[in-house]
Amino acid sequence: MNYKNLIAEAWESTQKERGLIIWYGFIPSILTTTFGFFYMAYQFMAFKKSHLFDNADESFMMELSKFFLNFFTNHSSWTIPIIILIIFSVVFYLLYPTLAKASAIQAISRRRNGQSAGPAVGLKYGLISFLPLFEYHLIIKTFSFFAILIEIAFALRNLPIELFELLLPVLILVLFIGLGLTLFLTFTDFYIIIDKKSVVSSMKKSSVLVWMNWRETLLITILMMIIGVRIIIQAIMVFIIPMLIIGATAYMTTVIMPSISIFLGILSGLIALVIAAYLNGIVDIFSYTVWTYSFLDLSSEKEISPREIIEKN
Repeated sequence: MNYKNLIAEAWESTQKERGLIIWYGFIPSILTTTFGFFYMAYQFMAFKKSHLFDNADESFMMELSKFFLNFFTNHSSWTIPIIILIIFSVVFYLLYPTLAKASAIQAISRRRNGQSAGPAVGLKYGLISFLPLFEYHLIIKTFSFFAILIEIAFALRNLPIELFELLLPVLILVLFIGLGLTLFLTFTDFYIIIDKKSVVSSMKKSSVLVWMNWRETLLITILMMIIGVRIIIQAIMVFIIPMLIIGATAYMTTVIMPSISIFLGILSGLIALVIAAYLNGIVDIFSYTVWTYSFLDLSSEKEISPREIIEKN
């Protein structure tokens, strides 16, 4: 496998896929970035209120519950609309990123094989594999690296330090097991989406494919991590100057007129969210393309039987 050509081909294809970037990269990224921001904010405040730093009488979850209870009590007319909005947002967040990934991979794989496929075609075939892919994501998210880190953080926050220290080796072992599972199940999504295999069959086939091509899989994983870090650094360098200008302006308006500073703060936050989501969308579609091309190439290679005779020149 020529990694340089594969990544160059994937990047060239990604630049042409504006429709996929918007529908299956940008929109899911808006959801994940927004929910991720609120979730990390909750984690930060929960740590701040824990026995590690503040040892407050009430947990942050309790304070948050009381705040919403008081808010809905004092603004009863807003209760139903807000609850409906929250339910819709959560359901959309849980379902759409999985559907977007299935649709994007369908379109990318079909384009690679010379078929005419855009966002609409990807969606049509992505819906077929949506349910098994969603089932798989529900299973694997429990063992994902991020989920295990959150579980470790929860234990650190709520358990006595002595008990946490006893459990720490087990938690670290679980973390490494999660990393191993993530690596061996790298191609599960693609067996489900492209080959329409069942969840269990796809997990088995992915493990075998990674085992038979462990060097290629590991190298592509490392390359994608390096590329991702480089893109993040470039994005920071590109937008750091405008953010400094906006920050300085917001500070000055805080002194002059607080209402303007609040407006500028909200506006700059929304702009930053859109920019971050669009960049993440590009990276996601590029990542899908690299892994789809890798899967198509590796899974198409014929396995050599020990009985097969190789002619020597």
